[in-house]
Amino acid sequence: MRIVMNQEPLGVAPDIVNTSDLKRWSEIPPTHYLTDYSNSGETPKHASSPFPYDDEINQKIILWMGDISSIQVDAIVNSTNESMTESNSISDRIFLRAGSELKEEINLDIRECRTGELRVTQGHALPARYIIHTVGPKYNIKYQSAAENTLHMCYRNILQKSLEMGLHSIALCVINSVKRNYPPDEGAHIALRTVRRFLEQYGSSLDTVIFNVGNSDLGIYEILLPLYFPRSKLEEDAARWQLPADIGGSEGEPLIPDRQIRIIDNPQHTLHPDDEAIDLSGHLDSSVTVGEHAFSQMQGDLDQQRLLGERPLNDPLADIMVREIQHQER
Repeated sequence: MRIVMNQEPLGVAPDIVNTSDLKRWSEIPPTHYLTDYSNSGETPKHASSPFPYDDEINQKIILWMGDISSIQVDAIVNSTNESMTESNSISDRIFLRAGSELKEEINLDIRECRTGELRVTQGHALPARYIIHTVGPKYNIKYQSAAENTLHMCYRNILQKSLEMGLHSIALCVINSVKRNYPPDEGAHIALRTVRRFLEQYGSSLDTVIFNVGNSDLGIYEILLPLYFPRSKLEEDAARWQLPADIGGSEGEPLIPDRQIRIIDNPQHTLHPDDEAIDLSGHLDSSVTVGEHAFSQMQGDLDQQRLLGERPLNDPLADIMVREIQHQER
């Protein structure tokens, strides 16, 4: 079951959305066929599920596709660039509805935000009390561990800040983006496991965590959420096979040491020519509708799909990465 609100034209103030009107993750039945691996003969990647079934945590989670500027929560997240001037569909809606006071506050009091860090502003005319601005990393396969660590820190810093501010509800946008060349499924794994680990440790501080996704990310989150937030013992058991072998550390952080590379996203900076990022934007269409998206057309067992293990034979992302690795090895 998908929770989708009616989209209003840009410039028209949508109705305020209250979290009590949205279904919690624990209330949404599975939408995909669940494979029983017990008699498959395959060896699970994990002896027991690293993310056991926990209905109390599931009650805090909402998967929602809608206008983040319309949600009534303590804080929403805005993914931007280091000069805090990025124009994208989410930022544009936030700034439009918040009013001119938001831009004035940024220009007078903040001015910039380094990659991996965050800045907090008032919500101004938004239903949300605060806006937490952060800058996600650019993805470069040569410095993959640095990008993964930075993305984890974006999510972790946001959650930690919500704890420090005494917030009880937060709406997270998708911080990684194809525009920054970040593979969407890999970004979703980091987001989900980071939130899960935080709620295991500090669950009493947050009542609601909303994963606010767009068309191109909805299918990914629908498939990966059961791995980190199983709604039954059967989903928990299946995750032993479906989860990646590397599920991060105690806070969801990547276990591969950071290579001490700062991944920047600033219009005034550029990558060194030798550090050219992989351009995924031509291969991963972020504007496709749910019905056209590859994840809505999956057939057969999900474990044969890229998100749950092997990448499909015609996966453009895998082809790009293979070519990049081959080029580096020459």
